[in-house]
Amino acid sequence: MVNRRGIVAALAVLPLVACSAGAGGGGTASPSMQQSSQTATQEVVVYAPGALAAHTKQLAAAYQEAGLGKATFEVGHTPIQREQLAKGATPDVWIAANPDDMKTTAQKGLVAKDGVAQLARTSLVVVVAPKNPGKVTSITDLAKPGTKVLLGAETLPIWKLTAKSFAKMDKQQPGFSRKVLANTVSREMGVQPIVNKVQLGEADAGIVFITDVPAEKKGLSTVEIPQAQNAMLPLSIAPVTAGKNQQGAASFIDFMTTGEGKQVLDEAGYLPPAT
Repeated sequence: MVNRRGIVAALAVLPLVACSAGAGGGGTASPSMQQSSQTATQEVVVYAPGALAAHTKQLAAAYQEAGLGKATFEVGHTPIQREQLAKGATPDVWIAANPDDMKTTAQKGLVAKDGVAQLARTSLVVVVAPKNPGKVTSITDLAKPGTKVLLGAETLPIWKLTAKSFAKMDKQQPGFSRKVLANTVSREMGVQPIVNKVQLGEADAGIVFITDVPAEKKGLSTVEIPQAQNAMLPLSIAPVTAGKNQQGAASFIDFMTTGEGKQVLDEAGYLPPAT
């Protein structure tokens, strides 16, 4: 006699075996799985400095609109990102706000030495609180007694450039740096926190990159720092050696140096690289 229960049990297992074969190495992936794999291949992961934080959304949108795929930005401090690369981080592209950090990383082979390109430059500006309660009309006013000032933390590119500017000011006005540091109410871990806190009136003024002050200033004003006392921040870009999407890295670097990304930077006020 045929065991009907055994036949039913065997038939019930067949669909599971078929599914297993389709999901395994010998099966054909479904269209949705193929599409997901293609999307992952198109994504390019970019380490970017705080100096670009205000523009990453616009850059990502422009990259996608150009039909180049998806760009995912991870914004951080250049020295920290350098250490992350040394410890095995694998973004596809690195944009550095310190040429020395980029040079060191290239020498270690963590980014392609022959792929390093100069991207753009930005400079310093004094950002002033709404209604200008501290009556700041020039950089020299930051040294006036009682002026509340915000500066970047000592480890950040914004401070390294600020320190260069202050050294120039000290030659013109001895003791300038000491007086401004005495007026400093906080050292911030980024440029955007300085802009935000000045906008909220938590300080009279701060020093930031000119490209970090929003186009719609919402009450903020800026005071130019004369060229003779200013300092330039060069941004460089390179493909990461261990990156998983080398083709995407090349595409993104072209986008930033000659394509729509360059146009975004130009419109934001970045200067071209030094020749």
